[in-house]
Amino acid sequence: MEMPQRVSIRYKDKSYNISEIRLKTFRLGLQLWDEQTKPKKTELYEFISSCLKQVDRQDRFIFSLLFMELSDLIRDSAFDRSMKEDLLKTAFREFACAVADFEESAK
Repeated sequence: MEMPQRVSIRYKDKSYNISEIRLKTFRLGLQLWDEQTKPKKTELYEFISSCLKQVDRQDRFIFSLLFMELSDLIRDSAFDRSMKEDLLKTAFREFACAVADFEESAK
């Protein structure tokens, strides 16, 4: 499935196109192992939450694709197995919290 190129968002007074959203998501996801913070406290949560509020409903599937790509990137990295597992769990927890909070507030 291809990413819709029309998607763009603003985050912290900067504009991001789909390629920049992808890069920032990967960077923030890979930064998580260093933070080891509680859900909803990381910049990844804030970024995904902000993106969801700005992207049309039909384009929200891109965040699932981003996280599938992120998991492949983590799996193929040189990190040891336990670090990969922690990173994947934390990244997906943040993603799930952002999506759940977004859907809850939309009701």
